[in-house]
Amino acid sequence: MRLKSAREDFEANTLGAVPGLLGRLSYVGGLQDGNGTYDHWGLARVHGDAAAQDAIRASHRILLSEILKRPLAVLLKDVPASCVNEHLTEMEFLASLTQSLPKPVSRAALAHLRSVLSALLALAESRNNANLRGAAQLPQPARESRPPAGI
Repeated sequence: MRLKSAREDFEANTLGAVPGLLGRLSYVGGLQDGNGTYDHWGLARVHGDAAAQDAIRASHRILLSEILKRPLAVLLKDVPASCVNEHLTEMEFLASLTQSLPKPVSRAALAHLRSVLSALLALAESRNNANLRGAAQLPQPARESRPPAGI
């Protein structure tokens, strides 16, 4: 007797190991072929292919919905953690996320995600530029004041 459904198993054991909400979207998108079929050998072996497909598809849609509900400030904080395992810069990672959508996806959800990603790209770029400017303008260390000679 199984204690967890295929979706519970996938979300707890697989997605639970992937850092960040955006990272999870990227991971699940990578499991999908160009036609909307998912490939996860372990989940299919334990729960059967049909249950695995349904579970991953449902999780993928829930992830997209969760991302579209989150404030930009929360998503911006999620970006560094999400792209840790991707071996991409934050900009490259954000640009790649439009390829990580469930299929089919509504035109409204696609437009919404594109606007969110565009805003995140602009905010991340602005943050990175501010960090570079700040690093280039490090204050000079203060000189130690010395007591006058003879004291």
